[in-house]
Amino acid sequence: MKPFSRSLLPLLLVAFGAVPARADDKADVLAANTQVEEAFSKLDVKAIEATWAQDGSVSVIHPASKAPILGWEAVQKSYADHPVRYKDFSVAMDNPQVTINGDVAWIVGIEKVNAHRANGDVLDISALATNIFEKRGGKWLLVHHHASRMP
Repeated sequence: MKPFSRSLLPLLLVAFGAVPARADDKADVLAANTQVEEAFSKLDVKAIEATWAQDGSVSVIHPASKAPILGWEAVQKSYADHPVRYKDFSVAMDNPQVTINGDVAWIVGIEKVNAHRANGDVLDISALATNIFEKRGGKWLLVHHHASRMP
């Protein structure tokens, strides 16, 4: 039996739907994740909205969520009061790990959240987080965010 030819690998990947990501997709996904963090850190609702796909397929699970929040209207509503609830807000993911499969990418890491609530309470937590992006119209958009407080 002949050894497997490396020149056939790209054809097999395409045939089975596992198209390798472009070299700059990882950088683009990381940039999209940074845009999400910056929008939240600025408490800029319009900037937050611009990072999301806005349809019924999106979902979010916040650290304090009791159930998944499904669909754009519900996700949007879950963020709409951030500027009222917080005087300042900072979120950043340590050591984000990116995986890309075609037009879907996910990032996992530990989010550090520091904030001052309008009532004066301080929020300083670490959360295990997953952000899932989908490439739509050439842009990586958030379709799911999940953050769970670390024990």
